Parts: sequence; C-alpha cells; structure tokens
Amino acid sequence: MKILPLVLVSLLAAVPGLAQSDQVNDPIEGLNRATHSFNDGLDRYILRPVSKGWTKITPQIVRDSFKNFDDNLRFPVLATNDILQWKWRAAGDQTARFAINSTVGILGLRDVATDWGFPKQNEDSGQTFGAWGIPPGPYLVLPLFGPSNPRDVAGLVTDSVLSLYWLFAPFYVTLPYRSVDVVNRRALADQDIESTRKAALDYYVFLRNAYAQRRDALIRDMETSEDTDSLYDVEDDLYDIEDDY
Repeated sequence: MKILPLVLVSLLAAVPGLAQSDQVNDPIEGLNRATHSFNDGLDRYILRPVSKGWTKITPQIVRDSFKNFDDNLRFPVLATNDILQWKWRAAGDQTARFAINSTVGILGLRDVATDWGFPKQNEDSGQTFGAWGIPPGPYLVLPLFGPSNPRDVAGLVTDSVLSLYWLFAPFYVTLPYRSVDVVNRRALADQDIESTRKAALDYYVFLRNAYAQRRDALIRDMETSEDTDSLYDVEDDLYDIEDDY
C-alpha cells in the first residue's frame, strides 16, 4: 500500500500563492489538530532524525536514484488515471516515459525521459474523482498519512490497488521498501520543511490551506512546481503532500 508520508506536504507551504486563505471546510478541527500534533511529533522526534542519519550514510546520487525508481513504479497509477480522465495523450506520454526510464534509465534509477521531452506528471485517483465532479468533503488529518479529505481517502485506497505492488511482492517486502522511501523523501525535503515550520504562524492552518489549494489546482490542471509535484509521489505526498500531496 502506498504510504503518503506525513511531512512532505509541508513543502506545499513553501509555494508562493498557496496557503493564504482560510476557507477550508474543517468541522472537526479539534480532532484534526490533535492528529496533526501527533503526526508532527513523529516527524520531529523520529522521522527527521532517521532521515538525517540516512543523509549521512548515502550520497545524493543514491537518494535521487531511489526516488526516481519509486517514481517510475507509479506508472500504473498515473496512466490509469490519465485514461479515466480522458487524457489520452498524457497516458501515451506516461507509457513512453515508463518505457524509456525502465530501459535507458536502468530500471528507472535515472530520469532520462524528462530530458527527452516526457516530463513527470502527477495524477491520482483523488484527482480523477474530483475531475468527475465528486466534492472533497470536510478536511481530515489522518494518523501517519496527514492532510486529506473523504474523496482523497477513497482515492488513496484505489491507488493502493492500482499500484499493483500486491501482485508482485508480499507485505513483508513492500513495507520495508515503502519505509525507506518515506525516509528518503523526508531527507530530500528537509530544508523546505524546516523553513516552513519556522515561518508559519500557525503550522496547522498553513498546511491545511496549502493542501486544499494544491489539490484544487491539480484537479483543474493548473501549473504547479516540480517540488510540489514530488510530494505526492511518495504518493504526493508529509503525508508527498504529493503528493504530493
């Protein structure tokens, strides 16, 4: 199952123009804040120290290659959601990207396809449901997964099936792999996350608004930065934001 690491969504807050309004539907803010505090504590006292240790023992090329490899494995999720949104050219580009990086890019360790004119895309089932007109529902903060909403929770479950991990590897293989991926992405995003924490007057509100605005932008296919796109690939996504998100 794809785990969207909690802290990566913090990168969203570093994107100009995001997290400026406070119009998110948040009827259970008290519970959400409690869950946010729990997740934030896990990041501060466990995930960040582990990721800093990971940074010390691995060169940058290893961290980048691991991320590229995992990005490449997201092909079934990306291509399927392109098709479900009638984005035929995008689906074709994703197929070409997967073929190039899986071969010339040595199983996806190198991102050759971007240089060849097939840049990374960011699609997931939550975006597909949004494109179909399904409303997001109230804001939710999930333990470990972080910012979400009912629509994106359903999308997360759907993506876990589309990822096809369960067809090729048992959970005792995928769980350690996903754990290393979370640590690796946290290490790559450390500077942005920490600068956001220091700059935000209310970290909870900042992340909530950034998450909602970015998800809306992705559904409407508005341009987002490469850094925010990487959040949900953790999927998204603390939590890939993005995934991001």
